[in-house]
Amino acid sequence: MRRIAVLLALCTVAAAPAALPALAADGPVQQFRQNVTLGFYRGDVVSYLDFGPVKLARGNRVAPIWVVTNGVKAQRNIVDTVPGRRDYSPLWAVRTVTWTSGATPRVLRSKAAVLAAQRAGEVAVRAMPTVVNCPVL
Repeated sequence: MRRIAVLLALCTVAAAPAALPALAADGPVQQFRQNVTLGFYRGDVVSYLDFGPVKLARGNRVAPIWVVTNGVKAQRNIVDTVPGRRDYSPLWAVRTVTWTSGATPRVLRSKAAVLAAQRAGEVAVRAMPTVVNCPVL
């Protein structure tokens, strides 16, 4: 019985540092839980954080994000740039994509797919006055 108590005590001491907050040079770092959102980038699935709408400051760069308003359940938002590319920005100018009546909605996974559907008259794309802060991970 004593052996089990010692083992439990050792496990508790070993696990204790994992429960402590991270430390920075000037003290503990406060950590926040943030949900990750999935989207499409050139056919692949990407993860990003959604911090919501922002007001732009002079000189802010933005990139487009396409948001399908009436698509299929598996549809995700679409971006055409990611960190590491020259044109990347975590600030996204929202473009709504709406399937027209008579068109059969399907999953659009890239800017090219959105533009092809627009050329075919299947979707209407509209620039919105909203910019969102959604850094891609």
